[in-house]
Amino acid sequence: MNSDLQYFDFYPADFKHLYADVVDLLGVTHGTLFWRAPIRMVKAQDDVISVLELLAKGTPDTLLRFAYIYCLGVDRRYFTALLQQIMTGDEPFFEFIETHALNQWSVARYALEFNMPLRKFNLLFQEKYGLSAKRWLLERRLTRARELLLSTPMRVLDIALECGFSNHGHFTESFRKRYLCNPTQFRLRAQAALTPAISHAG
Repeated sequence: MNSDLQYFDFYPADFKHLYADVVDLLGVTHGTLFWRAPIRMVKAQDDVISVLELLAKGTPDTLLRFAYIYCLGVDRRYFTALLQQIMTGDEPFFEFIETHALNQWSVARYALEFNMPLRKFNLLFQEKYGLSAKRWLLERRLTRARELLLSTPMRVLDIALECGFSNHGHFTESFRKRYLCNPTQFRLRAQAALTPAISHAG
């Protein structure tokens, strides 16, 4: 199949989310020693490649999920051991970040709470998530705020505080940069888009 070569970067945090989805598909490794190949080639038929190319246009997590489940089908033992090795030792860090992602903390506070020097914390975060801690936390908070704007009648200020922003102004400015409108405009546009659909259904 003629196709342009594509590659995607995934990080341990991506595999952390994947693990929960595929844990029931994993095999048993019996504690045997595992050697991780620098490059592991997996053959795929044209129809599988076509699906991968379609998924590549969507969200990376969907692409990773499909590709990894396919790889488990090809060599369950190897890809079970690979995923378990990736996860080993990272769980406390991931749990800490997931638990406190919406706290009104600076990155320095996260490092302090995790009992780690700031520089080391930033390096570890970049390694595990593929983004700086500051950028990832902002994106996580804005994504959650967007969900609350769409699904609840909460006041914008309350949403800002709920999602880890220390004040309304910082939240509004960050939201506008990310979604090209302020939170109130975003909510009104979403409601306006939904109203005709409801009226039509009625």
